[in-house]
Amino acid sequence: MNRCLQCHSAINETLHARNLFKRRRKLCCKCESQWKEIGISKTNCCPTCLKTLAIKETQCLDCQFLAQKFKLMDQLYCDYRYDGVMKEILHNYKFLKDVALSELLAYKLKLPKQDYHYNIPIPSPIERDQMRTFNPVEMVLEHLGVRYHRLLSTQLRAKQSELDKLTRAQQPNPFHLINDSIDLDDKNILLIDDIYTTGLTIHHAACKIFVRKIRKLDVFTFAR
Repeated sequence: MNRCLQCHSAINETLHARNLFKRRRKLCCKCESQWKEIGISKTNCCPTCLKTLAIKETQCLDCQFLAQKFKLMDQLYCDYRYDGVMKEILHNYKFLKDVALSELLAYKLKLPKQDYHYNIPIPSPIERDQMRTFNPVEMVLEHLGVRYHRLLSTQLRAKQSELDKLTRAQQPNPFHLINDSIDLDDKNILLIDDIYTTGLTIHHAACKIFVRKIRKLDVFTFAR
C-alpha cells in the first residue's frame, strides 16, 4: 500500500486504463490541495522576481531598491509562496533537522527546463551544516538527481531574518568564490536557494559571479 510522503496516510488508488501506466501518487488529495493553495500566480507580478505588483507598478520596489546597488538577476523561477505547508515544512526540515522532508521537497519542486553550464547552490556556513548534519539545498538537489557545483562559500553571520532591509544591504558581502580560475565566460548560470525574500542574499552571491563575463544568471528557489 502506498503512503503519502507528507502525512503518511494510506493512498488508495483504483487501477484503470487512465492511470495503469502512470507513476503512483506520492501525496494524498488533502496534502496536494495544501500545495495548490500556496502556488504563485504568474499574473500581475514583477517580471524579474515574481512579487505581486501594486497598481500601475511595472517593477516591484524590492527590485528597484536592489538595482541601486546590484546588477539584477535575469529571472527568478519559483512555484510556491513561503506560506502554509511550505513554511511549516522548511521549518521542520532546516531547524528541526527532519532530513526525510528533502524527498518531499524534491517531489514537489521542478527546476527550469533550460540548460545551464553551472547549477550553483547558495551555501550556508559550514558550522550550520555541521550542526544539522546536512546542507538543505544540496540534499534536495541530490534527490532530484541534479548535478551541482560548489563554487561559493560563506561565513557565519547574524540571521538575515532578524535584520531590517537597510541593515542587511549595508552588511559586507559574506560570499567568496572558491575557485578564482574557473571559466565562467559566456556561461549560463543558475543560482539555487531555499527562500527568496528581499533578494539581498541572492544578489550578494551574484556579485561574485557577475564580475566574470557570464551570458545569463537566473535564480531558482523553493519558496518566495
